[in-house]
Amino acid sequence: MAHIVILGAGIGGMSCAYEMREQVPPEDKVTVISDSPLFQFVPSNPWVAVNWRTKEDITIPIAPYLERKNISLIATQAKRVHPENNQVELTDGQIIAYAFLVIA
Repeated sequence: MAHIVILGAGIGGMSCAYEMREQVPPEDKVTVISDSPLFQFVPSNPWVAVNWRTKEDITIPIAPYLERKNISLIATQAKRVHPENNQVELTDGQIIAYAFLVIA
């Protein structure tokens, strides 16, 4: 069983997580690490600036969408990557081991 970790939950990270889940065997684990439990659709920021949308209109919680696809979420900021040990260190002290790391 491989553990694929995706560092970042923006447009690239979320797309990568969905694609990875479809490409790898079901027993492989896919985890997204994000500094926030929320996804904001950044291309819509100008709409917020001109009051066509609110920040709430373009922001959604990440976890429910990832859980539906059997993708884990760790909503804690990454502090450091230790590539020599295949580990990501988080700001809360957790160490997350991986077989493959995608920095998105």
